[in-house]
Amino acid sequence: MKAQLPKAIFVALAVSALVISACSSESSESASPVATAPVAESAEAAESPGDYTIGDTGPGGGIVFFDAGSVQPWGRYLEAGPQLAPTEWCGEDWELDIPGTMTAIGSGAANTKLMADACMAGAATSVIEFDGGGKTDWFLPSKDELNVVYEQRDIIGGFGIGNEGSSFDAYWSSTQSDVGTTGFTDVVWTQYFDGGEQQGDDCKCNLYGVLPVRAF
Repeated sequence: MKAQLPKAIFVALAVSALVISACSSESSESASPVATAPVAESAEAAESPGDYTIGDTGPGGGIVFFDAGSVQPWGRYLEAGPQLAPTEWCGEDWELDIPGTMTAIGSGAANTKLMADACMAGAATSVIEFDGGGKTDWFLPSKDELNVVYEQRDIIGGFGIGNEGSSFDAYWSSTQSDVGTTGFTDVVWTQYFDGGEQQGDDCKCNLYGVLPVRAF
């Protein structure tokens, strides 16, 4: 004859099995909302990339003057802050060579860092110390970024040529140039706002306008 469990033990085992099964089912059902809720909330809170148009006020209080159309490695938009006091490009280090600066849109921040690491004063120092809108990531625009500033000068405002003390004919870019004929080892790309010409042979010793720009 087969051995049989006492009836009391059999009932206890059956009840335990039912309790474990119910707890497992309840745990599985409650885990799903906990895992998915944060994802949905994060998606709703994400900032829409289409929130800004040219001429809007940017997060730093400047004027949005460029939209790449989609998010790039450097961001999507560029905003221009107020004009800062004129200064030399790299302080009194007029012939200091700063290799590696680039011309393209999106390269101004990297260019400015190269300048700041080498220069004790000048344009890069001015924009890095600027904290408009509570932002500390302003930079000196690259050659191509500065050209867009010129193209959007009416939207940005404040470029009235001849308004002594607040406007300047020429502005610094953060792009060094080696095509100069000034007799200096290194010269810089600049933009003239009285005609739009970009020049690559301007001496770093000049006192030119400084315009902080930031990407976001």
